[in-house]
Amino acid sequence: MVATQPKISLSLDAADTTIMHRAGMAGLYMTLKQLEKQYPSSRQRGGHISWFLTADTIELFWQGSDYVALSWLIKESFQLDDTGLIHLAGLDNNAIDLSQKIHIHEGMCAVFLRHNQFYQAGGLVNTELEVEEKQVEYQYKSLTWYAHQTFAEKLCQTDTQQLRQDYVQITSWLYLGGIVRHAKTQNTTKLEEKPEYALALLFVPVVCHYCLLHIPSEDLKEKKTHRYLVVIPEIKDFEDASQRRWRLQQLETKQLHVSSIGEAGLLYYSLDDTQPEGDYYQACQVWLYEKMNKDSRQRTLMSIEEIEIDKNTLITYQEVQKYFQPNYQKIKPKQIFIKVNPIRSLIADNLVKGTYWWSNFWEKLVIEDSKEYLFNQLFSNRAGFIIMAENSEEDKQYLIFIKVFQQAMKGNFAKMYAKAEAGKDPPIKKKVERLRAELNYCYDELSFKEYLSDFLVRGGLNKYFNENQEEIALVIKKSPWQELRIWAFLAIASYKPKDKPTNKDDNSFSSNQQLEVNYESEEE
Repeated sequence: MVATQPKISLSLDAADTTIMHRAGMAGLYMTLKQLEKQYPSSRQRGGHISWFLTADTIELFWQGSDYVALSWLIKESFQLDDTGLIHLAGLDNNAIDLSQKIHIHEGMCAVFLRHNQFYQAGGLVNTELEVEEKQVEYQYKSLTWYAHQTFAEKLCQTDTQQLRQDYVQITSWLYLGGIVRHAKTQNTTKLEEKPEYALALLFVPVVCHYCLLHIPSEDLKEKKTHRYLVVIPEIKDFEDASQRRWRLQQLETKQLHVSSIGEAGLLYYSLDDTQPEGDYYQACQVWLYEKMNKDSRQRTLMSIEEIEIDKNTLITYQEVQKYFQPNYQKIKPKQIFIKVNPIRSLIADNLVKGTYWWSNFWEKLVIEDSKEYLFNQLFSNRAGFIIMAENSEEDKQYLIFIKVFQQAMKGNFAKMYAKAEAGKDPPIKKKVERLRAELNYCYDELSFKEYLSDFLVRGGLNKYFNENQEEIALVIKKSPWQELRIWAFLAIASYKPKDKPTNKDDNSFSSNQQLEVNYESEEE
């Protein structure tokens, strides 16, 4: 006898759902889509379970014991492979390379399975990753069980094996951030869910995405435990959300290293195709988990940031990905070092805040960048700055300003080349540092424009200034002086010396000094 009424119904339009519930529904939708490929007939499934899916609803049908049907669904959805890695059926893990499988496994353990009561650890597994046609040794912690696999026991009554009619008590592994702070008050502060919503929450890990966060200002020689960013998308359409998450499997693991929360959110939507005539709006939450100290056994939720993305924001970020230096890997036999470009993440943060992509460069790259980690990135990203400005009608005016400023730099540097002893390079790096300091002394509009006028005069004849006198005069007159100071700063940082420096000091300015991160597996 075929069931005609759904045993469980879920809808995106339900008024009593949160972003976490809707994300879980999308993960369930993805899983059911994959399972129907593996088990096309309901006769092949426990309890003859079947489903009816639309863009915003999920209906589950089955016969007989609720426990038999739900147990089959959950066991098929959350598995472990032969090497102890988590296998999520909804992601079609067989189509994901080993490095991504390990990334998902370690991310899920760090965020959802943080406490050892939610998993049983196996041994450490040594394996080899193929990275850019090279073999790299890698070690990860395997599992023999995790809480998702046996959740049917929580959903069903023990004696009747039927779906519970009352509420199901949940904890943080099922609903991120859901923690009972004090044991004495747990009876009044415990978190409970309807059984159908508890089932949906089980599938949140399928649709979410993990990134690793790196702080550029830290001492790069000191190994840090991984900081995980988990992206929880706002779901408006199950099919659209599923296709987006499956597309993210195309990303290489080196791309999942970021130095800002904003880039983690934008990265989730980075492969979307936006149409010029169409509307586009997406939203997500990014949750930061990190260890409080070296001795901590588990990560703690440190912050939650809500991110909204419109068409212009996404298109601009896609241009940033295209034109700025990407992350790249330094491969050794037993380690992978990810070199992160923090300039891209800095721009991403500006975009999600709704400001110009270059808007707070002065604060970030001068005032807060005491060790010059970020400043040293600008030279290797100079092509990206120029192309981004060329592609923006609003920023094109600043290109002329950059050319004028750099021409003045050439005039000043020419004197240094003339004075340099034969066979020696002039101290360009020291001059660049002095120019940066001079800009830093400009504290208001008058001091900046006095400095700028004097600097242009010292540079001698300036062909770009002569060719664009009216336009450059208007830019200097009408633009806020703080904006011009940023573009003067970018002109200094992106200036390419006449000859390639040969001594150690000059080479340290022009080399690709990107943030280097050890990507070996951390030990708990």
